[in-house]
Amino acid sequence: MTEKILCIQLKQLGDVLMITPAIRSLAAVYPESAIHVLTQKPADDIFKYSPYVQKTILYPGTENPRKIFSLIGSLRKERYTMVVDFHGLPKTALLSRLSGSPMRIGFNKPGRSGFYTHAVEPAAGVSYSPLKMARLLTVLGIRKVDPGLDFFPGPEDEIAVDMVLKQIKPDPHKLLVSISPVSRREYKVWPPEYFAEICDFLVDRCGAQILFLWGPGEYPFIQAVRDKMRQPSLPDYDIPTIRETVALLKRVDLHIGNDNGPMHFAISASVPTVAIFGKPLLRNWNPPDQDRHLAVEFDPGCKEQCHYPKCGLECIRQVSVASVLDKVKIQLETLTPRAHRHQDRDNTL
Repeated sequence: MTEKILCIQLKQLGDVLMITPAIRSLAAVYPESAIHVLTQKPADDIFKYSPYVQKTILYPGTENPRKIFSLIGSLRKERYTMVVDFHGLPKTALLSRLSGSPMRIGFNKPGRSGFYTHAVEPAAGVSYSPLKMARLLTVLGIRKVDPGLDFFPGPEDEIAVDMVLKQIKPDPHKLLVSISPVSRREYKVWPPEYFAEICDFLVDRCGAQILFLWGPGEYPFIQAVRDKMRQPSLPDYDIPTIRETVALLKRVDLHIGNDNGPMHFAISASVPTVAIFGKPLLRNWNPPDQDRHLAVEFDPGCKEQCHYPKCGLECIRQVSVASVLDKVKIQLETLTPRAHRHQDRDNTL
């Protein structure tokens, strides 16, 4: 009988992406095992084309007792040999226990560790989220994990992106820069006028084409930036799915944006990035020691002991345009020859 491993991380999109390095490592160490992931929509899209995951199980969107009992029954029927609970909520710890698996791994947290056979202490001095998650694998002798994120688009996603590019008609000989000024959390939203300055700089100095990224309900963020810009951006297009967004990001030269889902998608697509951080700590969410992924944050003195919402959001609003431009210029200097052919090589770069 094939051994089965269940990995649990219910949401959010960025958090679910953070466990993909650990899943890749599990697949390498246990190549004959089937790896399943318990998550919620739309994060299941992350695993649809993953070569490391054989099955995705959906946690109910509502806490309906009948659906939860049905889920528990389904988990027990799978006869998992191992459960790794990356999420560490009381309900996911309980699901680990009720799965019937003889080996259950999770972090040592009050009220939860009793549901695991192996309760792991968090790693001291480790900040980047994928490496923190991978700490759970030390129980299995896995002590070194490549923190690269995995998100694999499918062939239909590439076809959809071809259609988007036909809609917006970018010049293939000019720099293509994706911009994501969106977030549902106000402490992650850099002011639109600041994004507009960055976009105008890229158009003025590099002849860049600005490609805005947004999802359902997020268009006002885009319009707010466009209203402040002097230069035009590429036109609107049909909103892509999250997998199509990853496929689209693989076609751009540089991504700039808030600390949000598209930023993590761009990192998974190996696109050079410049991330702008507010309340969340940069060291927790930006890949360490990688020149390909740069980031900026401002600490007004309270980021370690945040008292949001009793503040003026200085952590995001006081990130200066100059500090972001410094990182953008560094990235421009390391881009492909295609980009360099269209850079203004005056002393401003």
